[in-house]
Amino acid sequence: MELETIFSLVNSAALLSWIFLFIFLRKKWIYQLIFSGVFVLMALTYLVFIFQGLGGESEGGFNSLAEVKALFGSDEAVLAGWIHYLVFDLFVGMWIAQDGSKRGINRWILLPCLLFTFMLGPTGLLIYLIIRSVKLKRYPHSPFDESLVS
Repeated sequence: MELETIFSLVNSAALLSWIFLFIFLRKKWIYQLIFSGVFVLMALTYLVFIFQGLGGESEGGFNSLAEVKALFGSDEAVLAGWIHYLVFDLFVGMWIAQDGSKRGINRWILLPCLLFTFMLGPTGLLIYLIIRSVKLKRYPHSPFDESLVS
């Protein structure tokens, strides 16, 4: 299968997952479908292309921006990197949707958080944490803060 076709398929799967996540925000099955279905398929696709893209004669590394850029010198590596973004942003979006629903935050207030997470990853998470902090009247200062998971 051509890389452009795979790129289109993973983009479509991610976009549909985001749409269904918002529409079915309070339905347990949507989280199961995305987590056990979409994530697994995307992770397997990622593995195929990360091994193809980073294997071989890549001169890249992790010690400088130039070395990281060199790691993504092939189309396969760029596709794997893109899938990486899609999966992790979607996972954060699922956490925002589930946590916000559990805390009684209105879905229309969650919508901008989800949109920003979809488009700008960490910005959407930050917006959600601010909204959540207003709702809970405190900001979690650590990932081990019980208010993040309880």
